[in-house]
Amino acid sequence: MKSVRWMAAVLILLLGFVGQSSALVSEARPGIGYDDQVMFLDKKIVEADTVIWVTLAYSDPRDARDCRNLIDVFNGRQLFAEVPEKSWVLIDFSLRSLVIQSGFAGDADVESVTLCPDEKACRTLQKQRLSARKAAKPGEKTEGSFSSNDLSDAAQRMALARGLVKAARCRGCHVVEGFGATHAPSLTWRRAKYQDGWLNAYLAEPYRLRPALTTLMMLRYTSALAQPSLQPGELSLVADFLERLAWFTPPAGRFRLEPWETYQCQPCHARLYAERPLVFVPAPVPLPLRKKMEELLSVQSCLACHTFGDVQTVTAWSGPPYPYPMAPDLLLALEKLRLDYFIDYVRDPKYLQPGTAMPQLHFTDLQYKEIEGWAQRVQLLMRQGKVQPVHNYYHMQKRP
Repeated sequence: MKSVRWMAAVLILLLGFVGQSSALVSEARPGIGYDDQVMFLDKKIVEADTVIWVTLAYSDPRDARDCRNLIDVFNGRQLFAEVPEKSWVLIDFSLRSLVIQSGFAGDADVESVTLCPDEKACRTLQKQRLSARKAAKPGEKTEGSFSSNDLSDAAQRMALARGLVKAARCRGCHVVEGFGATHAPSLTWRRAKYQDGWLNAYLAEPYRLRPALTTLMMLRYTSALAQPSLQPGELSLVADFLERLAWFTPPAGRFRLEPWETYQCQPCHARLYAERPLVFVPAPVPLPLRKKMEELLSVQSCLACHTFGDVQTVTAWSGPPYPYPMAPDLLLALEKLRLDYFIDYVRDPKYLQPGTAMPQLHFTDLQYKEIEGWAQRVQLLMRQGKVQPVHNYYHMQKRP
């Protein structure tokens, strides 16, 4: 576990790069744990005896005028049920996303909470626990570190990738860093989202993820006719950049001035697709997995909006014309998404990806456990090769 001193050092180094861009984002940080952090419970919202929102601050915001360092609690909110708002607490948490702006903002999963009478009492208890840990494990070194050179390289890669995103006119269809068109899914989200290597492979050769989306597809930017034609190393930069993004307000200065409103990308993409439509081929789902889905009503309810391989397809839809063109095939979604991101997204989609059309479903804890167990099994079967997703590759490219 990292100490408060380690976190402060990292923040100081990160803040040193704010002058190079409006904000350096460090998003893909799952598993970074912090023990015995002194925090101030700045905001708590309770509805029907359930804590639905908690925001923690590193100082009492009523006294701190210069810097707002805040963390939203995602998992573990109910641990604050008996803690009054505007109280000091000592907590253990895992940092899940972090945005460096004027101060920093992020979100975390909290594992334990201790209520203190005041800040001084929390600091005293913090020192006692730190001394106890040192006594229990003498000579233990702080895990992990960042050097200024590492961060300088990261800042440079982010800047290069931003240039490639602009050159490829990604904002002509997608929201990136808080601004852009909404023809295609937003590329702005919280937390580490994709399984290792998925985004890089998808950018190199995009395939159809949304069975009902019959008017638009992303072109191949590795094609010689693409404008620009991105090389493998450049694709890697863009993938790394997107994976590190967390949600934050539109960046100031030169990034906001990109004239994405004039790109007119959507008509060309839609025209090319209309000329050569791509038929969606669903992946076969084994019988045991089909039966398991039938047993779980929570999973069955997902089929109201989503397809899942050939269990339910758009062509088999029995209602009016399929109404959810942005809903991806759940099988393909589970292939690309980390399990923890998938479950957190089901819990609160609009928090993790602002602007998404998916509603908050308000399942019970048991239902979330059912969905997690089912999703984990699907991903295991894919790794074992017992379920093989079908990729309908889109090789359409802009013609000269």
